[in-house]
Amino acid sequence: MMKRPILIAASPNTQSDDIAIAFKGILQPWKWYEPAYTSELEARFALDFNSEAITFDSARSAFYAYLKTLDLEPDSEVILPGFSCMVVANAVLWAGLTPIFVDCNEVDYNYDRDDLKEKISERTRVIVLQHSFGFPENISKIRSLVGENVQIVEDLAHSLGGTSQEGRLGTLADAAIITFGIEKVISGVRGGMLLIRNEELAGKIREMRAKLPRFPFLKTFTALLNPLLWELIIPTYNLGVGKFTLGRMMTALFHALGLLGNMIETCEYKACKPNWLPSPISPILARLALNQYEKLEQLNKHRCEIVSIYLEELGIIDKKENNVFLRFPILVHDRCEVTAITKAQGIVLGDWYKSILYAPKSSLDGLKYVPGSCPNAEDFANKIVNLPTHIRLEPEQARNIAKLVKPYIL
Repeated sequence: MMKRPILIAASPNTQSDDIAIAFKGILQPWKWYEPAYTSELEARFALDFNSEAITFDSARSAFYAYLKTLDLEPDSEVILPGFSCMVVANAVLWAGLTPIFVDCNEVDYNYDRDDLKEKISERTRVIVLQHSFGFPENISKIRSLVGENVQIVEDLAHSLGGTSQEGRLGTLADAAIITFGIEKVISGVRGGMLLIRNEELAGKIREMRAKLPRFPFLKTFTALLNPLLWELIIPTYNLGVGKFTLGRMMTALFHALGLLGNMIETCEYKACKPNWLPSPISPILARLALNQYEKLEQLNKHRCEIVSIYLEELGIIDKKENNVFLRFPILVHDRCEVTAITKAQGIVLGDWYKSILYAPKSSLDGLKYVPGSCPNAEDFANKIVNLPTHIRLEPEQARNIAKLVKPYIL
């Protein structure tokens, strides 16, 4: 019997009800831009997070709109994690501000407090807290370091639905950004949101969004197609010989045709803003995101159960089981061998963040990153792998993954 592969990034949250919504959506393009879909998603988040909820095409667009509305001086600095993705840094640059990258610590991959203290300056105006992989940042301690006049923004890309001793993540700072990207906690394939408690700022951001062009029609089509295509690819991924399998060939073909879409546009690697960004969320994709949000408790409960298996099998005792891990990070020696061994078993592990800002070296200068300024992050980038926790992963599969990687853990 052909084994179904475990692909950490291939529409991992998608279930049959999501497929049905995407398929129905493809057949009803006249409903793609029904505003009720967006309004319902925003209303649900506003109620749950006791905030104003404003959707955009992506989290980076939501953050860009927030920064622009703050109307900061051009030399203002925004503190960001160096162990992260480049798209948030791009939003800072597009807003005409300066990103300042802070190193991570070796315990939970959040900010190294000593490095943070050194990089706070009189020009610091905003700081982003990533809650890396699902490890909550201590917001009260961060606040004591940056002061009351710095805007703290939670990034819930890894941690939507998570909590800490301080309360529910996303409710503890001045604002929060959420992504509904295909690999994230919940997926609308594309989309993002800003949560903000300042009603005056929220009003200005809504005014700004009202003037934006709508989310492109063709990009809506490819987003709806994405989970459907993965449903074709995954069952046939290992059907064939070696690398010449039906699923792999379909993946290559669909990528070549642009049917799987791009989460990061080519020009973004040069810190350029695509001309269609920012835009409002595509309402039909908001419909997909809301369907996933309705299942958030189920999705996160499963993640916690899988992480408990990893902790037990790997003998790790200093990680908290009740954290919601989008992916479970471990450091290994000989990452190439680890990924080769797991791929031979049909398992594709995650590689966040295999490079600084998850960007090619040629992009770092444009992103204003200074090599050597985040030494821990640069070191971990050579050693980290991410273990899957998504709803499609069975407990026995998690045990097998743990046994495969355990000999390599640092």
